[in-house]
Amino acid sequence: MKQKIAVLSCGWSYNFIQDFLAGMKRATKYKCVDLYVFNAYNFTEFSGLPNTTGYSIFNLIKYEDYDGIVLLSDLINNNRVLEKERLRIIKSGKPAVSINRKLEGLGHISIDNYSGFYEIMTHLIIDHGCKDFAFLGGRETNINFAERYKAYRTALADNNVKSSFENVHQIEASNYHLAYNFMKDYIESEKPVPEVLVCANDLTALGALKACEENEIDVPGKMKIVGYDDNVFSKSINPALTTVRSNAEQVGFEVASRILSGSKENVALKVKSSPIFRRSCGCEYSKKEQQVQSNLSFMNEMSRSQEFNVQLEKIEEIFTEAGDIFTLLTNLENFFGKSHHFEGEDFCIFLKSDWSSVLINSEENLPQNLDYGQNVQSIVSIFKNKKNIRELIPTRALLPAKFISLEQGDIFLIMPIFHHFYVHGYYVSKNNLEVMDNNFGYIWTKVFGNSIERFRRRNMYKIISQQNFKMSTQDALSGMLNRIGLNKLAKPFYENNKKNGLQTILFFVDINSMKTINDKFGHLHGDLAVKTISAAVLETVPKNWLCIRYGGDEFLVVGNSRNYHGEDYCTLITDRINKKTNVMQLPYVLSASIGSISLPPNCVWTLEEAVEEVDKIMYEKKQAYHKAMGDRH
Repeated sequence: MKQKIAVLSCGWSYNFIQDFLAGMKRATKYKCVDLYVFNAYNFTEFSGLPNTTGYSIFNLIKYEDYDGIVLLSDLINNNRVLEKERLRIIKSGKPAVSINRKLEGLGHISIDNYSGFYEIMTHLIIDHGCKDFAFLGGRETNINFAERYKAYRTALADNNVKSSFENVHQIEASNYHLAYNFMKDYIESEKPVPEVLVCANDLTALGALKACEENEIDVPGKMKIVGYDDNVFSKSINPALTTVRSNAEQVGFEVASRILSGSKENVALKVKSSPIFRRSCGCEYSKKEQQVQSNLSFMNEMSRSQEFNVQLEKIEEIFTEAGDIFTLLTNLENFFGKSHHFEGEDFCIFLKSDWSSVLINSEENLPQNLDYGQNVQSIVSIFKNKKNIRELIPTRALLPAKFISLEQGDIFLIMPIFHHFYVHGYYVSKNNLEVMDNNFGYIWTKVFGNSIERFRRRNMYKIISQQNFKMSTQDALSGMLNRIGLNKLAKPFYENNKKNGLQTILFFVDINSMKTINDKFGHLHGDLAVKTISAAVLETVPKNWLCIRYGGDEFLVVGNSRNYHGEDYCTLITDRINKKTNVMQLPYVLSASIGSISLPPNCVWTLEEAVEEVDKIMYEKKQAYHKAMGDRH
C-alpha cells in the first residue's frame, strides 16, 4: 500500500524547503511514497496586525491518514500553531519529526548552524588576518539565527578578537531591502566601515553588497561580506558570496529515512552545515564562471518574473470583467486550460462547497472562518495539461483520485486561498515546487484570494444598487413602479419594443368612485382599494410587463406582443377584482374602469402621447360605468 508523509511548512525560506524536500524525495525514490506539503504564509496586514490565516491549511490534515509527519517548526515559528499541531499529532500516534526546534513528544532533527558559521569566522581571522568585525541581522527569534550569532561571538572570543555590541546592528527583519537601506544610510553617515560584515543570511548580505556597490565600497578590497544559506544568487553575483550551506537536502533525507523505518524514538540528530568560500571574503573564484552564471541567472529570473506578472494581471482581469459567477468560472477554466506554466501540469483550485452563496454574500465583511467544511468544489482542474471535469470531493480526499499515481511517489503542494481572515479554499499541485520560487506561491494565492473578495464586493455593491434602485422606483403602497420607474424603465421598454419590431400593449386602469370611498369611509379604505386593485392587476398580466401607479387611483400597464396572444386583460382584471372583493365584505362596491390600446412598432407617438390616448379610451369606459350606476360624481 502506498505510503503518505505530511510536511507542515511556512514558505518564506523557499530555497531551504526545496533542498529539504529534494532530500526527502531521494530517500523515498524507490519506495513509492507521496509527500503532501501543506504550505502556509504568515504576513503583516496594512493595519500592522499579524495575519496567521494561512496556517489554517493545517486544518486540512487528518494525521491518522498519514504514515508520518514532518514539522518545519523553525519556519512556522508560531507557538500557538505548533502546540495545537503537536497535540493533534501525539493523539494520532503517528511517527513525527520536528526540524530545528525541539517539541515535546516528537522526534527532532536539526541543522548545526553553529559549526559552518564558526568555520567561516575562523577562516577570516586566521587565513585573512581580519580583526574588525560587525554583525548585521534582523529581530528574528528562531534558534537558527541565535546559533549563527553565537558562532560569531564565540569565534571572536576564541581567537582573542575584540568584539563590541556597538558593532552588532539589528534591523527589523533579515531581508534584502532592509539590509540595503541600513547599509546605504550607514555609508552616507560617513562612519568607518568594518573590515568584515557578517550577515545573518544571504539576503541580508546581498542587500549590503548592493549598497556597497552603489557607493563604490570595494568588496572584498575595503570590506569583506559573508552570509548564510547559499541561495541561488550567492554564487551568481559579483563578487560571489562567501556563505554557509545548511545541507537541508541531507536533513530531508535523514527525516524521511527515520519515518519510513517506523521509528517513534524521540532521538535528536544534528546535521553539520558547510562553509563555502568565495570572492566576497577575498578567496579566489572563477570570474568567467561567475559572469556566465550571473548573466544567465539574471536573464532567467527577469523573464520568469515578467511572465508571472502577466499571469497575475490576466487572473485579476478575469475577476474584474466577469459579470456573474457562470461567466467567471467559464473564463477561469478556459484561461487556465491554455495558460498554466506556473500552476503546473496537474493542479486544482478548490473552493468550499458553499462558494457560490459566499460570492453573492451582501455583507460588507465576511466573518472569520478558518474551516474548509466537509466538501470542496474544484472550479479549475488541469490534469496532464488538459482541462479536467469540475467535481465535488470530500475535503479529506484533498485532490481528485486520478491525480494519485500507483507506480511512483509524488509531491503534492497544498496552499490556502483566503482574504484577511476568511478561507475560501486551497490550491493543490502535483510535482511543481517552482511555484514557491521567489515567493511566487504567496503572491499567487494572495492575488487569487483578493480577486475573489473584489468580485464578491462588486456583487455586493451591485445588489445594494439594485435594492436602492428598486426602492427609488417602487411605490410602497401598491407594490408597482412609481413615476420615477415610469421614466427610468417604462420609456426604455417602449423604445426597445419599437426597435425589436414588437407591438406595445397599454392598459390604463382607474378605480371607480375613489373620491366617494375616501370621503365616506376614510383613507384607510382608500389605501385598501389601491392595494386590492393593484394586486389584481399584478396577478393578472405577464410578470415581465411593467405596472406603474400613474396617479393616486390610476395604474398604467406597459407590455409587448412577445408574450401577448390577444388575451382580454380588461375582462381578466375585472374578474380578478370581483373574486377578491366577493370575500372582503366591503361596505361599498369596489371596481375599476380599464382601457387598452395596441401600438405598432412604427408608431410615431411618444409614450406620453400613447398614454393620453389610452387614458381617453379608459375615460369613455368610466363614463359608461357612471351612467350605468347613475353616479353623477
